[in-house]
Amino acid sequence: MAVINVTDGSQAIIAIGNSSVTGSIGGAGSLEIPFVQDITVNASTGVTRYKVLNSSSEKAFTTPSTNQITLNCLVDEATFFGNAGGTANKVTNDGLFGVSNDKTLLYFEVSFNGNTGGTSKTISGQGYLSGLAPSVSMDQAVWITPVTIEVDGDLTAGTV
Repeated sequence: MAVINVTDGSQAIIAIGNSSVTGSIGGAGSLEIPFVQDITVNASTGVTRYKVLNSSSEKAFTTPSTNQITLNCLVDEATFFGNAGGTANKVTNDGLFGVSNDKTLLYFEVSFNGNTGGTSKTISGQGYLSGLAPSVSMDQAVWITPVTIEVDGDLTAGTV
């Protein structure tokens, strides 16, 4: 069995952009979120349960999935507020705050084991950025923020 080892710091990668090209890992102009501390891919299918009189057990059927990507990351000024360098990627230009504030539809790709040339498993999709709450303290002298991508539609498995 192959083990996904994320301890070397280059394995869990997330890229975001305003198109499927700029939102892919290694894509031209993609914003790969730096210094990811943890990441969770949530693909949660809902279930509705009901009872019928001729059965002692509940019945169930599934409802559409609620998909989210959540992470915590250290942010620098360019990542959070943007870098108006005129790239084709609105996310790079406006930063995480601008994309969240403008409610911009973004595209993302999460790599499970780095950018290994066609062998790294990925999950991609589109959605909206929310849940920014940057904080800093005397014990934590860098800005850390949670980030949530509320997925619009399905998650897609692939490779990078």
